[in-house]
Amino acid sequence: MWFRILFLSVGVIVFNLIISTSIRGQNVYFKSYGGVFYYQGDLAPKPVDLSFGPGNWAWGFSAGYGLTKFLNIHLRYMNGNISGDDALSDSYDRRSRNLSFKSSLREYGTYSEIRINHFWKGLDKYKLRLYASAGLNLITFNPQSFYDQKWVYLQPLGTEGQTLPSGDKQVYKLSNWSRALGLSVEFDFSKTIAFGIEVNARKTWTDYLDDVSTHYPDREAMIRAGNILGAKLSDRSGEFLGTGVPKNAPNTPRGRSDKNDWYSFFGVYLKLTFGTSVILKSMSSIFSICYRHNQFLKNKIYLYAVNQGFEEIKKNKAAVTY
Repeated sequence: MWFRILFLSVGVIVFNLIISTSIRGQNVYFKSYGGVFYYQGDLAPKPVDLSFGPGNWAWGFSAGYGLTKFLNIHLRYMNGNISGDDALSDSYDRRSRNLSFKSSLREYGTYSEIRINHFWKGLDKYKLRLYASAGLNLITFNPQSFYDQKWVYLQPLGTEGQTLPSGDKQVYKLSNWSRALGLSVEFDFSKTIAFGIEVNARKTWTDYLDDVSTHYPDREAMIRAGNILGAKLSDRSGEFLGTGVPKNAPNTPRGRSDKNDWYSFFGVYLKLTFGTSVILKSMSSIFSICYRHNQFLKNKIYLYAVNQGFEEIKKNKAAVTY
């Protein structure tokens, strides 16, 4: 029953969006995104800032509002994966380090967009809109590594000695923040539908997207503490060398703690724009449907009660006659 009401309500909204092409003052929009996340950090192929890990599919959506002719704000959700692998590096030292990871990555953000065309009128002749955007995201992640034919979550293992009783390192959190800067360009398909291309880089406040940041731990101490798997995954150089014995001494660099991790989104989006009057019209239609359905139910209940009353009267008459 409620599914049918919801289905009808969505139908009303879609219908109103279709006929909204003639409405002026459009300032509410929705976007759906598709593209790839690229990771930048300690397990990127090259030890430079603009070295990217493999691309991984990402998708998302946002809802926004045009505050002025040149300034928009929107809320945004993105869902994807990131990964990095020393095996992809040109450097023998990096390949012999032999670390790798993958992680889910979800972000919940708020963004502002500035329409460059408002200040650079010459862009209008190309029938496109150029935007510069900035945002702040709450992100969640959970790095894993492939070991012994299965994927293993790394954070609980404390691969840099975070779980050692005698250590002073804290286990890193699986949620953090990222700040975003990007550019996008849009082309109109119609008055309400546009296609966009976006490039957006996110700098995080964590160096543990990849589980790599500081120094190699004391593996013997980890083994004595019962964390055998954590000790094995903290230093996998022995697997690369074929000796089974790691080559790195405790407290030697495992990563670069002076630089936090980055990730970037490269993708496209479909944008649907309409006016606030369409929203109000759709909401009014939804309430109208719900009200009529509620009245219909009340009438059915009333008729059922009346019929039950007649049945009781008939039964009583039959008992008296008998």
